[in-house]
Amino acid sequence: MVKGVAKVLVTVALLFVCSLAYSVIERSLIDFPQFDENMATVLERDQRIHNEVIEQNPEMDFSLYGYPKVEFTIDDWKLDSWRIVLASSANTIKNNTLSYCRSVPSQRFGNVLGARIHFPKWRFLSWALVMPPYELFVYHDNGAYVNETADGGENSLVMGVLANVGQVKSISSWVYGLNYTHQVGLRIRDRDERIHEYFMGSTHFDGWRRLVWMNPNYAESVGDRSLQRVPLYPRSYPFIKFDSYAVYKPEIDSGGDYVIYFKDVVVNYDRAIIREELDIDDEAAWGILATETLERKMIELKRIGDVLELRRQEERRMRAAGQD
Repeated sequence: MVKGVAKVLVTVALLFVCSLAYSVIERSLIDFPQFDENMATVLERDQRIHNEVIEQNPEMDFSLYGYPKVEFTIDDWKLDSWRIVLASSANTIKNNTLSYCRSVPSQRFGNVLGARIHFPKWRFLSWALVMPPYELFVYHDNGAYVNETADGGENSLVMGVLANVGQVKSISSWVYGLNYTHQVGLRIRDRDERIHEYFMGSTHFDGWRRLVWMNPNYAESVGDRSLQRVPLYPRSYPFIKFDSYAVYKPEIDSGGDYVIYFKDVVVNYDRAIIREELDIDDEAAWGILATETLERKMIELKRIGDVLELRRQEERRMRAAGQD
């Protein structure tokens, strides 16, 4: 009888371990055919929440102090507004002018992110970053994650942010190559503002290919993992957000124009924290995350406001010059 019970317990334990081994979650970090639509939803909600917070805290309205007021529209974030940042050795007026992003229609996926990069023509190592026009924000002013739906669905809006991410098993991206030996990396930022770069592979192929990075240190079995406690409130749940693609031109290739297309980024990961039911709503009691988020955001909006104001002034000057 005792042996029978022990056998049952061992079987249950093995089933439990196996269930943990296969608890990997697959989510899209960013999906460019959906990006404009999802970002428009986030921007509308963010502006509404921001207005509510300013109404309750009028001293936080920095437009009262002479700073330009920032109200993002989807035109500020659309794929045509994404930018190319060149290595310092390639950062010339000509190369910057000929390096830009576009929303490009594809028969297979719909509109994808296309990047034209103009590298220096001589043979030497160079690189460029393909990145959004501004750093993606993770929280609304009230401390809520931007990628949650109205009913609180976790990571429901695919727009470059994933919350509650623990150990990453793999990262993949559909990339369209044109038979060049350039290399592609993916840069992801975590909650500690650290940037992690994952090498995705070469673009020496023609057409769409799913490039995959596999974590060589990922352990399927609980017994093989290095267990640790994750600090919780008032720190946020661990999250990741899209920072940029890195494109590397090898020394053997001549420079000039290079074109590449991206469809998405998909992450397979374990949840960092499993809390089936919160006994205490920490943020409702203390509001620490909302306060910190608002302070960081106000500083960033001041900087962005100055940049946007300079751009709009330049646009007005260019239009005026065209009317003369």
